[in-house]
Parts: sequence; structure tokens; C-alpha cells
Amino acid sequence: MKKALLLVAALGVAFAQQAKPEDVIKEQCARAKVVAEFWHGFTGGAPKAALENLVVEFNKAQQGRCVRPVPQGGYRDLSTKIKAAFAAGKVPAMAQAFENNIALYLEAKALLPIESLGVRLQGVNLTFLNAVRFGGVVYGVPFNKSIQVLYYNKDLLKKHGVPVPATLEEFVAAAKKLSRAEGGPVYWFQPDASTFAYFFFNLGGSYLKDGKLVLNSKEAVEALTLLQNGVKEGWAKPITSGYINQNLGSGPYAFSVDTSAGYTYYLRAAKFDLGVATLPGRTKGQPGYGLVQGTNLVVFRQASKEEQAVAKDFLEFVLSPRAQAVFATATGYVPVTEGALKDPVYQAYAAENPDYATIVRQSRYAKFEPALAEWEQIRFDILGQAIKEAILNKADPKAALDRAQKLAEDLLSSRTR
Repeated sequence: MKKALLLVAALGVAFAQQAKPEDVIKEQCARAKVVAEFWHGFTGGAPKAALENLVVEFNKAQQGRCVRPVPQGGYRDLSTKIKAAFAAGKVPAMAQAFENNIALYLEAKALLPIESLGVRLQGVNLTFLNAVRFGGVVYGVPFNKSIQVLYYNKDLLKKHGVPVPATLEEFVAAAKKLSRAEGGPVYWFQPDASTFAYFFFNLGGSYLKDGKLVLNSKEAVEALTLLQNGVKEGWAKPITSGYINQNLGSGPYAFSVDTSAGYTYYLRAAKFDLGVATLPGRTKGQPGYGLVQGTNLVVFRQASKEEQAVAKDFLEFVLSPRAQAVFATATGYVPVTEGALKDPVYQAYAAENPDYATIVRQSRYAKFEPALAEWEQIRFDILGQAIKEAILNKADPKAALDRAQKLAEDLLSSRTR
């Protein structure tokens, strides 16, 4: 584990200079005649540092041009500020955007097709690329993509002779057995739409049926009931303060289904031998489906021709094998191109960290949430609240999801905002 942490640290500063990256960028852009602003939602840690190091390296090769990353708070803050920028007529050249954000920005006719810029997309993960294809046109470059994986406590499983579960049935049985043995719940989860999505997808659920959003399907009720029963039966523990990795050590822990972007944080927090496995699925023959999270890079129509040219070159730089390999291994995100998997930086990291190769394998079994313009509000304020009501307030899962369905229908029909 120590070697892994050392390699993570080394990769995280692979593009770094002695000065702070933000100071280097400030100096680079002060000398540039063309500055392309890039608004993002990284608030700190490895993702922000890795992004800034990428920008420093890109800017070094430019003559009179630069990219200037501008943090806007979290992702919801970012989308709120971009919508305000539309009204003010002062949008950046580029920004991070989820698939649902892209759908919203397209309603305002605000985005440029990526291929119209001349960006070459050969070798980009087709699953990720198809998620940003609207009407057959690609409007985003997949960037920081994470996938859910199974984190587990190797020491605890070994102590009780429990194998890593390969199916949902085995997962529940293992959690129950270990919880009885340890005297406390060992499956830890955050009561949110991400956790729910794992169970929902692997019980056969789909959010869209005949083109309509359905939140209260039988699979959704089954998934939420399973989580609620896990808490009632004492094998599942909802984490309501901070991230799961920040709570390690506060009780017996065996499993969590969490984002691969948390890998380096789990490594630092775990005082036990940490394992990473593909997700338990419906059968032993195939890993379970994990929720893909993370953003894409979009380019706005209002950018000047000069800024668009910088954006085009920056996007191609981001997709280059070395940039992808360094960014992904420094952050726990999944490389979005096949070329990155052949890069020596990736291969060295994967050889030292077999768990990371597991993350890449899991990315081949991926599911996306709906690319609806209203999904952000539905995800957090409607579906997310229904999940919390059932888990934390012990509300009936079907009743909570029925209410969520009604609220979502009202929102989608413009009866509410």
C-alpha cells in the first residue's frame, strides 16, 4: 500500500512545476494574447491538482495562447453559474458538463458540436462517447469519468473465511454473516441516488420506459426496500456525515459500493488491507453494472474563433495517451481512451496496483443516468429525497417513490419549477 501511495503522489505531480500550478497558469495567461477560460467543478484534492498540472503542461507548448481554469465551486454551483452566464451573455470558452447539463445547454443552442472543431475522437471509449451523442452529434469530450466498484476489507473477510461476493445474493449473505460475527453492520453506504442506482440497475431497472421517466417501477421499489431492510436487519449502515472513507475506523467495515474516484482517498484512510473488486452482479458469469459518474468537456458557441481554436487543441491534448494516463492514475478516474492503457505511465501504475486494473475492467460494465435537462433537480431534490425518507425516516419505499414520480411528472410538465 505504501508503494501505491508513493506512486499516486508521484503521478499526481507528473506535470507539476516547482511553483504552485495556479501561479504558473496565472503567469502563462498574463503573457497570452488569447485566453480560453475553462470553468470547472473541482473543489480541491487530486482532481483539481491533476487538472491544473495538465493545463500547465498544455500552456507551455502554446505561443501567445493559454487555457485558464476557473473553479466555480461544486458541480451544482458550476451549472448554476453557467445558466447565469447565459443570461448575462458572458459564458466561458469551455466547461465541465454532465450529460443532463449538455441536454439543458442544447435547449439554449449554446454548444458547438465537438467534431465541427476538428477534434479527433478515434479511440475514445464508445460507451462514454455515445452518452454525449445527441441526435447523432457529439457535443462533449468525456473527461473525468468514474465507475462504481466494490471496496472491501481483505483482513475482515479473511478473518471469517468469507470469499469476495460475485453476485448480489452472495453479497447480502456475506454482509449478514460478517455483521453477526462483528456485532455491527459491515456494509456501509450513502443514502443517495448513486448507491440506489447500483442496486436498481442490477435488479434489472431502467429509468426510461417507452421514452418516459419512471422512478417508481417494481425494480426501484425492490432496490429501495433491499437497502431499507439492510438497515433494519443490521447488516447495512447509512453514512450521513462525510464520505465513507472518512468514517473508516468508526466500526466494523467490510464493504462499500463507491466511486473509483475515491480510490486514493480509501487507500489513505484504510488501516486494513484494502481490496477492490468488480461489482457483484445478477449471476456469476458477469460483473454487476456500475454507475458512470463524472463530466465531459464542452465548448460554447459564444467563444471567439481564436478561443475555439485553443479549445480544439486543448481537447486533443486531454485525449492524448500520456495526458489520459497521468490524469487517470493520479485521480482514480477511468482512462477514456484505449491509447492510455498502452502508455508506460498507466502500465507501470497498473502493475504496481492491480486494483486499478480492476477499476478499468469494471468500466466495461457501465450504466448511465438519464440525459434529461431536468435530471439534476430530479436526482438530488426528488429521487434523492425519496431515498433518504425511506432509509433515514423509515418511510414506505413504494409510497416514497410514488411521491417522487408525481413530483418528477409535475416538473417535466412544467407545472412546477
